Amino acid sequence: MRLPLLLALLTTTGCASTLSTMQTAKPLARGQFQVSGATGAFAPVGQLGALIDQGIAQGKAIKRAVESGEPYQLPESEAQRLLGVGLALAVAPPGASNELMVRAGLLDSNSLDVGLRLSSTSLRFDGKLRLVHGGDPEDDSLPDYRRKSYDLALGVGLSRHLFKSPVLDALEIVQIDEFSRWDLEVPIYLSLDLGDIFKLYGAPKYIYSSTSLDSRLVDYSNSGQDVSGFDVRLPAQVSSHFVGASVGFALGFRYVHLFAEITAGYSSCRPVLFGQERDLGGAILYPAVGLAIKNPFPLGSRTPSAPQSPGSPESFL
Repeated sequence: MRLPLLLALLTTTGCASTLSTMQTAKPLARGQFQVSGATGAFAPVGQLGALIDQGIAQGKAIKRAVESGEPYQLPESEAQRLLGVGLALAVAPPGASNELMVRAGLLDSNSLDVGLRLSSTSLRFDGKLRLVHGGDPEDDSLPDYRRKSYDLALGVGLSRHLFKSPVLDALEIVQIDEFSRWDLEVPIYLSLDLGDIFKLYGAPKYIYSSTSLDSRLVDYSNSGQDVSGFDVRLPAQVSSHFVGASVGFALGFRYVHLFAEITAGYSSCRPVLFGQERDLGGAILYPAVGLAIKNPFPLGSRTPSAPQSPGSPESFL
């Protein structure tokens, strides 16, 4: 009874997310598309640090017990703390995440674009609305690589996670059909474009996550204590909150740019598991790199020609 429910917990309540931004505050022009691929690394540094601290503390306790000839005993409070850290790392383990994103501009004012991102763990749809723009005018007076500007935009994204429970299906204990997790993300984008060659950007963001477990699995866990004598109850719904920011840059020319960024923040997730409230959150780092390719001129527009000198025959046409 304990092993199946532990496996159920570890395979259905993950709190990890793809936290990359991979875009600036400047929306794409209408008819312009951008395709990007990226890879990132999820690092729950808070829980990893707690695990190292606990390991050092218990190592010292074991050494003192050996030197004094007394039996080593792990206090209940320390055992619960270690269990909490272990569960946190199990549901949000460090590891790599890959993603593919497609974005498209929608308005003639170049103030709104939308994107669809498929990552290793989720499918995400988002939109970005520009609130402030300054710098050189967005016309044909200057080529993109010489145009400098700054932008502020508000975004919103909705993600559906693609998890399943192959372990439970293989054990044929209970079939998981109703498990789901949704993320609601609200970022604020700020960016500075130095021509179309170097872009510096940041994105403070908040992410709310809601995970719902299969009702049959929850009912099964509620009756588990009568069989095993151990509290194995699982919550029907788990919520988590992430507050942080991404900082990065893009380097390239016209239609190809290399992105590099790092996201840092804190995740709060405190469900009641095994009869006690467990802290599954902590500080998180998410470095990522990617390559983005876009069509340099919006579909349906004419390629701008080189400016003509005054007095030339072409200048009168």
